[in-house]
Amino acid sequence: MPMSLAKLKFSYYNFFIPYEEEDIYIIYNSLSNAMLQVSFETGKFISNLNSMEIHHLGGDLIEMLRKYKVIIDINVDEFELIADRANNTRKKFDQSDTLFMVIAPTNMCNMNCPYCYQGDKSGKASDTKYLGENNMSALLTYVENTIKKPYSEKPIKKIKVEWFGGEPLVRKKVVEDFSQKVIELANSNNIEYSASIITNGSLIDEKTWLMLEKSKISEIQITIDGNKDMHDSLRVYINGKGTYDKIMSNLKLMPKNRFRVTIRINGDRKVYNMLDGLFDDLEDRELWPQRSKEIDFHWAPKFYNYLGFNQDKDIYYTSHEYQKSREDFAKLKVSKYNNWAKRKNIKSKNLKIAYPSFAEFYCGTVESPNSVSIDDGGYVHKCYNTINDKDKRIQHISDFDIKAEGMEYYRAFDKTKEADCRTCKVLPICEENCNMRFLSREESKICSPWKYFMNERMRNIYQQSFVGHTEEKSIVARTGNVETA
Repeated sequence: MPMSLAKLKFSYYNFFIPYEEEDIYIIYNSLSNAMLQVSFETGKFISNLNSMEIHHLGGDLIEMLRKYKVIIDINVDEFELIADRANNTRKKFDQSDTLFMVIAPTNMCNMNCPYCYQGDKSGKASDTKYLGENNMSALLTYVENTIKKPYSEKPIKKIKVEWFGGEPLVRKKVVEDFSQKVIELANSNNIEYSASIITNGSLIDEKTWLMLEKSKISEIQITIDGNKDMHDSLRVYINGKGTYDKIMSNLKLMPKNRFRVTIRINGDRKVYNMLDGLFDDLEDRELWPQRSKEIDFHWAPKFYNYLGFNQDKDIYYTSHEYQKSREDFAKLKVSKYNNWAKRKNIKSKNLKIAYPSFAEFYCGTVESPNSVSIDDGGYVHKCYNTINDKDKRIQHISDFDIKAEGMEYYRAFDKTKEADCRTCKVLPICEENCNMRFLSREESKICSPWKYFMNERMRNIYQQSFVGHTEEKSIVARTGNVETA
């Protein structure tokens, strides 16, 4: 055996995917993000080899497989390569030029959803439950100081604000006033400004839409859980009355072509069965697909949470079940759109699977030194998921210290050492980057759909990329978005 071949091995991150209908094998390597197409006979042969049998392959094939990291040098430690990528992600966040703030102007909510553990559901309003003028002034000072002397390695070029709660629109005046002050500050320093809001949608009347536009809040997330009956059994006012019709009426008031609304649907087994009614009602109200350039959907994970405030455990998804339902939701959405498009003689859409991207590993919100979450008392959190937990407060914004105890808590987590992640072959392309889920262990982490549906997705991508093209079917390779050889 030539010495050069003895010093080679197969990558741990190879996937060999038979596609008999096309008489080919797809070889995908998640570490290099390369996709190769070989003949069925060749692919089957390679898939049954071990690293000490590489010499059975021809020289040209070996070189091609080495080029795309399917075969690598025996001394390469792929786990170390992934750890380096994860560390580089953290270095990238250290160089962020964006000041990002999640702000909860109140902990109060005007709704009482049984599965929600965010916010005060007592319905008893008091000044102590709102982010008052003094705290807003302190937060504005923090913004000014960060612009002058960023905590990252680059000057601030962007300011992003996300309004959160409780229900942030319980305190519309706070949202409006603070937005105007930060916008003025951004303009005077030639800094780009953008904002979003997470709201239940029940308080967005015509005047509020105009306030949101004035405040440059262009991205809106509103939750609608299935059809009217399902939604009104879950998302109710404090007095128990349903909120569906009010939210839908408010959506109808949205000025055209000024906002991007995401309808969040908290997915579970019961809600999924009621999606037909939601899609049909949105069409009847001329909201979607009619305004599909302005309104889209997020089929959100809904996992059993050990914090409490849960419904019956058996309605919740596991990670695998959620990802399967997510795939099914995408198919249902395209089907609903195309049924409407056919009636209107409009061009239909195809369901496309996006090519994988390299993993981020960690959450930028908790990693970036220019990122903070602020609760209703003016206290700093590094993760917005703890914003309603007074025990997780780190420091008051008026006394902000980047080195305060707790500011680095989430950066102590190393995903590459997490047992079931370290051995997972899709870790290099995994989309789960929530430090909080791993550290709290209060709800399931969202394992990547590539873990569950690699073969199906890669066949779909092959159909999108190669079928009908003129490349020979001996070897075709792809990395990133488009590259063939």
